[in-house]
Amino acid sequence: MNQINFPIKTSKKLLLDNNDLLNYLSKLSLKELITELDYSRASKNYDLEIIVMNEYYRKQTIKDLT
Repeated sequence: MNQINFPIKTSKKLLLDNNDLLNYLSKLSLKELITELDYSRASKNYDLEIIVMNEYYRKQTIKDLT
């Protein structure tokens, strides 16, 4: 399945493609990810919401394992 790569706007008004967005989110803390999630919901940016939730769960799982 081919994924369409289009820019997604973050809470800091950055327009990032999927790879850059994943890289950006991976550097954020859990608290910062929650802020990003709040922004995605307020702006009805469902693509960002899904990506942020996935990153949050990934980081939370890693945190729980350590």
